[in-house]
Amino acid sequence: MVGARPVDVEVGEAIRQSGVPRKEIFVTHKLWVNFGAPQNVEVALDLALQRIGIDYVDLFLFHYPVAVKPAGDLCEAWISEDTTMAEQGCVADDKGNFIPDLEHCPAAVAALNVDEGSFIPTWNAMKDLVRYGKARAVGVSNFDVEHVQEILDAQSDSDDEVPLSCNQVECHPWFPNLRLVEFLLEHDILVMAYSPFGSVKYEYGVFPPEPFTPYGTTLLKDETVRRIAAKNGLSASQVLLSWAAQRSTLLVSRSRSLQHQQENLLSKELPQEDMQTLATLELDGTTGKSTATIYFPGIKVYNS
Repeated sequence: MVGARPVDVEVGEAIRQSGVPRKEIFVTHKLWVNFGAPQNVEVALDLALQRIGIDYVDLFLFHYPVAVKPAGDLCEAWISEDTTMAEQGCVADDKGNFIPDLEHCPAAVAALNVDEGSFIPTWNAMKDLVRYGKARAVGVSNFDVEHVQEILDAQSDSDDEVPLSCNQVECHPWFPNLRLVEFLLEHDILVMAYSPFGSVKYEYGVFPPEPFTPYGTTLLKDETVRRIAAKNGLSASQVLLSWAAQRSTLLVSRSRSLQHQQENLLSKELPQEDMQTLATLELDGTTGKSTATIYFPGIKVYNS
């Protein structure tokens, strides 16, 4: 049952019950922010490998451009839907919020919070895991241009250099994340796009967050999306998935519905005029985002 034990354990059981050979399953794992200090990076992955019951992960991502203060024995830390800060192995302030570890944040994040820091020691520890055979590739998630640039500036031309493989970020017509996507593609970094349907939005400045959607609808029910879907003989979700693929991004979608799962495997090239129409759905600034820095109130993460 979710919440009763680490999710990693359930993932491992699902892999074994599937009967699919390990080499045919692509396993991605994320490094939670309280393992941000370089000496804790391998600890985090070893813990995950042990709980999942596998020897390596295919992709290891740093979850967010924020590191927070750890607490207790990190080998006992675990995350699920209802874990407490203590169970996650994180220090909390008197309001129950994370306390940042700015020393191990990207330099741009530390500077926004009037301090100094660097993500490079943590990144170097992640690259070592590829050399040890515990991960096949490493990347980041939710990093903006300035955060990625810090990594690129530290990369060498050595033959054994481990590249930044991908950045997993939110992308959909409400929030196309154009500046970041163009920057990543220019540097041959895979854009792994999550929330392709922009299905949930949170109002900024409200904590705990209250979900809302612009114009009283969701992206899947947007009239423009539905009109383009009907024109091309697609479902609304297939339009959004096709849009993502045509932008050279690798999308991440999920559904509990077998029908939707089957639909999500099918896409087609959209006419350029439809791509241009979808581009008009972008909302100002970050108002189109489905996710926000609500998890780290009081910590400045992005310039905008």
